[in-house]
Amino acid sequence: MSTIIDRILERFEDKELIEKLTSMPKSDFNSFLLEVFKAQAGNITPVDMMKSFHTNRFSTPSEISPIAYHTFEAELLSIAASVDIEPILLSPAAPLASCSAFGCVDQNNIVSAARGAEILADPTNMLAIIIADKLKSKTLDNQYPVHYCATARVLRAQPFPAAKGYSAHFGLFCIVSSGKDSGSYGCEKDLLIKHLTYYKKLLLEKYNADLSITLRKRSGYTDNDGFFDRMAALISEECPDIPISFDLENADNNYYKGLNFKIHMKKGDETFELGDGGFVDWIQRMTKNNKERCLISGISIDRLLLY
Repeated sequence: MSTIIDRILERFEDKELIEKLTSMPKSDFNSFLLEVFKAQAGNITPVDMMKSFHTNRFSTPSEISPIAYHTFEAELLSIAASVDIEPILLSPAAPLASCSAFGCVDQNNIVSAARGAEILADPTNMLAIIIADKLKSKTLDNQYPVHYCATARVLRAQPFPAAKGYSAHFGLFCIVSSGKDSGSYGCEKDLLIKHLTYYKKLLLEKYNADLSITLRKRSGYTDNDGFFDRMAALISEECPDIPISFDLENADNNYYKGLNFKIHMKKGDETFELGDGGFVDWIQRMTKNNKERCLISGISIDRLLLY
């Protein structure tokens, strides 16, 4: 990418071109981009568009049956509603930097768009943004924890292996829970129990899935060891029949705080990662309130349908 940018700057004989463009007012910059895209589109013929379709991995349709997909999507949301997790229907677009603004995702892995938007890449970020917006406007009170969920077909720009279950666009089900710190990690325990209750109801009670969980320690709490030990004990207590392993390396990974859990599922002779989750500080940072607690988790709809 840097080589390409250097070549472009050299062609226009202006090494400060990017700084000049990004210093423009957002409305002017969006108008400029719209004109560029309009000019580019005006030069594309139907034949050119067909060639682009065959080479653009972002527009390739999924191999999954849409009937099976949407039927399962409705089932995921219905089970969530039955345990008091509120489903939200998300837009296919998100605000620009909805993932990268939190410092853990490269914007080059997101498909950016004009008009201050990007194609939805992670519904957990959007649910957290929605919760934070409602908290700031005081249309939501999370003194008692709130739980939102969504299904979404997301698009990501990073390279994926040419293997079963991998595609530039894929379906996710996610839960985002929010609450206020109540001392002794009581809020975190309540949020975690809600997520575990859902996944047990879906994967164990309904499908009798062969699951295992990996718990990964993360930094972010004053007493990282104590926090991790308490959450690990809670998960062991709530999921006594699920094998649990521990990964205590890379604790300074900055995406999750205190704890990250990975859900694995075995089918036949193959074991694959089905989903993951953990605590994040996103709502704290958006509301500037250190009492806020947030737990996110998600599972792959495509992998459940393909395996």
